[in-house]
Amino acid sequence: MKPIAWLLKGDPVIQYLTRKYLLDEAVEHQEKGYIAKYFQLYDIKSRMWGGGIYSPKWISTHYTLMELKYMEVYPMNQIYQESVAQLFNRLWPKKGIVAKKKYQDMCVSAMVLGLTCYAKIQDQRTDQIIDYILKHQFRDGGWNCAWDKTPKPRKSSLHTTLSVLEALFEYEKNDCDYRFPDIAIAVPKAWEFILRKRLFRSERTHEIINQDMKSFHYPMRWKYDAFRALEYFYSIKMPYDMRMQEALDIILDQMEKGYITQGKQYPGKIHFKLEETVESRFNTFRALKILKFYDTSAYQKIIDTDFEYSK
Repeated sequence: MKPIAWLLKGDPVIQYLTRKYLLDEAVEHQEKGYIAKYFQLYDIKSRMWGGGIYSPKWISTHYTLMELKYMEVYPMNQIYQESVAQLFNRLWPKKGIVAKKKYQDMCVSAMVLGLTCYAKIQDQRTDQIIDYILKHQFRDGGWNCAWDKTPKPRKSSLHTTLSVLEALFEYEKNDCDYRFPDIAIAVPKAWEFILRKRLFRSERTHEIINQDMKSFHYPMRWKYDAFRALEYFYSIKMPYDMRMQEALDIILDQMEKGYITQGKQYPGKIHFKLEETVESRFNTFRALKILKFYDTSAYQKIIDTDFEYSK
């Protein structure tokens, strides 16, 4: 079976993503499959998932909304709208001050911004998050959640930097223009921060920063990996850069069998298992989406090949 046909035998969410991004079809948002299952778990009384706003991980409202966002839930869905609004109110109080002299975590702030923009919520408080992000960019071009710790970290975090970049892209797509010239200066510096590391290597030693960064993960949660970075670069249509090649080669090696595995799962509670087999349709879709943009010939060869799948 060819990879596209295998993906189209998956959950309606995978079918939707495959048709939109791999087959370039005009498809409408839907609320079937995994998305419908998530909505069935929503508590109408508390207006939350998992009994909490940010925790327990990964069944809280925050991380459920993140999964729904990746699956491209219809952003004007009433439950999604009210959940994002409540999340915004709870996680961005008092201009981001969550305790005495303590600001909201930078990663969380960025994810809240991304969710709010995806839901097309117009709120002047998003300007506050933009101010917060721009104020605390590091000299190396990135961001670090521990910016306010003592002693202050000297380097940015890949995890934080990518979360901020994804959020700023959602902000741009939402036609928001507050401090846009400043954002336009800040963002390329962050791109370079990631690319200088060849997506997962230390600039100083050239060693792999963390083995998890060269593996696919789905859901990604707040964690960085090289393929989440490539997916972001794809989304902004970043031209090929030779420093991406090592990560692209990993995809090509893994796709020799026609799929990407589920990989390591981050520990924590889950609503339900998204995939029952070692073969991951989500990660395979992500890999093909990246290759379609950055290595068209390899992509075409893969999708024209028959592979064996267990399910």
